Amino acid sequence: MRKTQSGLRAAMLACALSIAAFASTPAAAAPNDTDGFILSKFEGDGSLARVQKKGELVIGTSNDWPYSYLDAKTGTFKGIDADIINAAAKMLGIKKVTVQTVPFDGLVPGVLSGRFDMVGDSIHATPARSKLVAFSFPTYYYAETMVVKKGSAVAAKSLDDMKGKSVGSILGTNYTEWIQKTPGLQYKGYKDPVNLVEDVASGRVDAGLYDLPVIASIIKDHPQWPVEIVQTYQARAVKVPANYSRYIFRQQDQQLNEAFSRAIEWMQYTGQMKELLKKHGLGEEAN
Repeated sequence: MRKTQSGLRAAMLACALSIAAFASTPAAAAPNDTDGFILSKFEGDGSLARVQKKGELVIGTSNDWPYSYLDAKTGTFKGIDADIINAAAKMLGIKKVTVQTVPFDGLVPGVLSGRFDMVGDSIHATPARSKLVAFSFPTYYYAETMVVKKGSAVAAKSLDDMKGKSVGSILGTNYTEWIQKTPGLQYKGYKDPVNLVEDVASGRVDAGLYDLPVIASIIKDHPQWPVEIVQTYQARAVKVPANYSRYIFRQQDQQLNEAFSRAIEWMQYTGQMKELLKKHGLGEEAN
């Protein structure tokens, strides 16, 4: 049975107030009540208390637009994950978020070495990664989506429904492999998703297939382009927790991970996450 909104909030409050004590030294300070969020003071491994005392959370990102990146003009931390992380940090009483950029394959080594406190980029949990690091509560779901020119009346549920059409995607992705293995499709490869959507808008390619958050952000940034997402398209990635984006922490930093996860969970229950995703052009399918 689905809980009522008030019941959900009550359950979440109880969860936040009963965060388990881990077994070690300094207690994390309970921040001020922020939009109803309360994190009780609890003993732990000291990882949250360490960050709170320093007043700074250092995150690692691969400068991954539109998820987690530094704006080239202003140097400001922006993106879907940037907004989530900044909101969670505020809830936990952490005054400053500092960003360090590294190549994607340097994210896990960077957090393990202590170069940063967490990986604040769009990453999915895998069995291999879970042997090395710990993952946060799920943030948002995304898979691939199909984009077409407005007015084209495409109602495809899968690539099989696009026979006789040209479909583009980014070189080296599994999406490219899917297109190339689907009989009757003409494949066109791209290095940049912006160029892909632009070609869809101009009619140089019938459809594009790529990550939903990226496509949604491009459409949001280029409202003059006559393109739209195919609402009937059914992504291959099933909407289950394993396919939600998360953040990475060191396995020994249980206190920091637990507190950050509770903040994310609170954002889900209160609707704050839904509004944040909406700001980036993502609808119900992402929450």
